[in-house]
Amino acid sequence: MLNNIMLGLSALCEPQTLLFLFIGTLLGLIIGALPGLTGNMAIALMVPLTYTMAPTTGLAFLTAIYCSSIFGGSISAILLGIPGTISSFATTLDGYPMAKLGKAGLALGISTLSSVFGGLFSAIVLMTLTTVLAEFALRFGPAEYFAVAVLGLSCIASIGGKSLAKGLLSGFLGLFVACIGMDPQNGVRRFTFGSVNLLGGLNMVAVLIGLFGVISILKSAEKAGVPEENGEMAKISSVWVDGPMCRHLLPTWLRGSFIGTLIGIIPGAGTNVATFLAYDIEKKISKDPETFGEGNPRGVAAPESANNGVTGGSLVPLLALGVPGNATSALFLSALMLQGLNTGPVLFTEHADIVYALFLAFFAANIIMAPLGLFLLRYIKRILTIPEALMGGIIMAFCVTGVFSIASNPFDVMVTLLFGLIGYIFYKFDVPSAPLIVCLVLGSMAESNLRQALVASKGSYSFMWTRPITAIVLAVSLISFFVPVISNFIKLARKRRHPNTVSVGDLLGDKADDMDDD
Repeated sequence: MLNNIMLGLSALCEPQTLLFLFIGTLLGLIIGALPGLTGNMAIALMVPLTYTMAPTTGLAFLTAIYCSSIFGGSISAILLGIPGTISSFATTLDGYPMAKLGKAGLALGISTLSSVFGGLFSAIVLMTLTTVLAEFALRFGPAEYFAVAVLGLSCIASIGGKSLAKGLLSGFLGLFVACIGMDPQNGVRRFTFGSVNLLGGLNMVAVLIGLFGVISILKSAEKAGVPEENGEMAKISSVWVDGPMCRHLLPTWLRGSFIGTLIGIIPGAGTNVATFLAYDIEKKISKDPETFGEGNPRGVAAPESANNGVTGGSLVPLLALGVPGNATSALFLSALMLQGLNTGPVLFTEHADIVYALFLAFFAANIIMAPLGLFLLRYIKRILTIPEALMGGIIMAFCVTGVFSIASNPFDVMVTLLFGLIGYIFYKFDVPSAPLIVCLVLGSMAESNLRQALVASKGSYSFMWTRPITAIVLAVSLISFFVPVISNFIKLARKRRHPNTVSVGDLLGDKADDMDDD
């Protein structure tokens, strides 16, 4: 392992890679701080750009954007009371009251250190746990990979928001899109409608940029002409966090980082679950729970350490097993595919230098994020005043040029615009887009491995219960799918009996539906 770390370190220390690490951290911080723009949107726009880079440089660039954009969302949450992403919503509960009490600098400083602590904690787990899982996955065959793909697909029941039916609808649309093109075994055309451009299926990057990039422009256009009612931004004093305060917050950082990393590893959970869970646990075990919501520093430290803890954890199943558990890991998968790299154990055996460079990029991005974030916090007001119309034009230019640059095919631009429109329709009707993305990525993986498993078993489906690992994973998949279904029916029954009762889960579901691209 030490040799692999040295290989990764030498690849990461290339001047160009270090430069893009810095640029990615700065870019992610700015985009995360701007309300309405998300880290996933930034990653989607930058994926085509990585096509021209070395694999290590491109992945390090995306990693830096990912880590810093999660942290950046807390800036507007503290200064304006407006969370840039759902991952920063819990931060507003105590961060904004701290700002109104004249402690905006302290809140931002705590947010910075908490995010860095959570990110470094998740990076350690990512490096250690992923290698163990990858070694275990070397024993996997097509049957086991089919079961793992089904496990990833089963999470659509839990990432579908408050409406199970809408989540399933989104997932089925993703499976349909995954079937477009030529059959991988017998070459039969499927849903191509006579178009040559559809023989190879839809360009995944074009789809993702439409769902993340174009939709943000349409949302901004919808709000054009509507006056914003933001209050006066709090003044930023010193952002320094002294030693006694750090020692006071250390247990909170450990708990939040552990919760965030664990939740990140679970497919379909995400930052919204991690931040609210960390905040809730911190409040319950506190000796002064009544101070939460009134400017308690631990109310900032808990969710911020948790949301950056998710970053490293979310890539564990992708790198080790090839299964993206959320939209962000699906974007990383598309970046790997653009570079001609396969995820899973083969990535560790054939490209150990790239894998360990990615691990170390998580450490480097979080280390860079601390001084850069603390320095920029004094000038953040100027960043928050960037007009949305200007940002919309820049984003659209990146969407079109980025997609076209991959294959120089105008049809891909049409696909981007089409899925931007589909994403906007989903947004208007409260249909989550995350199930569509997960099913689009995993649909072909499940199909190809199922067919290979059937060939190996001579057409018999008995491998599903005769192979121990396959049987266990499929059983877990059934549980993963039906537990949210049963829970949904229970909630509906309770609402019918008590129509005026609103639970915390309902509130969380509403917020997650508003920003399900996190």
